[in-house]
Amino acid sequence: MLRIAVLDDEAVYIDRIRRITEESMKKIGMEYEICVYERGQDVLKDLEEEKCFDIYLLDVQLPDIDGLETAKRIRRKFSKPIIIYITNYVSYAVEAYEVNTYRYIPKEMLEEKLPQAYLSMEPLLRKEKRHERYYVVEKYGRQEKIFYRDIYYLKKSGKYVVFVHKNGKSRVRKPIGELLEELGAEEFLMTDRSFIVNLDHVLSVKDHQVQVKNGEMIPVSKSKWPFVRDAFMNGGV
Repeated sequence: MLRIAVLDDEAVYIDRIRRITEESMKKIGMEYEICVYERGQDVLKDLEEEKCFDIYLLDVQLPDIDGLETAKRIRRKFSKPIIIYITNYVSYAVEAYEVNTYRYIPKEMLEEKLPQAYLSMEPLLRKEKRHERYYVVEKYGRQEKIFYRDIYYLKKSGKYVVFVHKNGKSRVRKPIGELLEELGAEEFLMTDRSFIVNLDHVLSVKDHQVQVKNGEMIPVSKSKWPFVRDAFMNGGV
């Protein structure tokens, strides 16, 4: 399901965005959910709790923190969301594109330009959803689905491998090398014989360690160091 966040302090535009989104999603045949925010601070609060959306529709001028600063904070944590500005202030267009903005839509052109934006991004959205893979583990007698995008790293612990992810920790009784093969995704890289890291969550690489977005430092062996460093520098995150 497509997750869409709308940040605007004017009810009239929120209603219009909802209606246009509903009509557009019906045309392209995608399920979606919308979360509405009236303050930038509320978006940032959810970001700190690792709540992320596929699309952010942001106003620029807001009572508290403006949409430009909100977008910068989003980009510091997540590189993949699509950001669209919907605003009356076209003078901010150049600055908006500094955060890799997908569209900059004047509110007076909302009815025309927002449907066009949804239509143009359809192939990208479908590609992302096809790659929304997950791994299933048994936990307390039930199956738990762990999305790849939520996994920070995997750690060998005795006969088990522990998944460290946004919702906590889960473990499976398998060799770590076998798990790497089962995951079968280029974003997962073994840093030493006991750790696999998700490159999409790596913040920095230094002194034979990588820092992931939950703040932890993961060791990198001497033999793996060139591969990990190169993967990070070549756009692994």
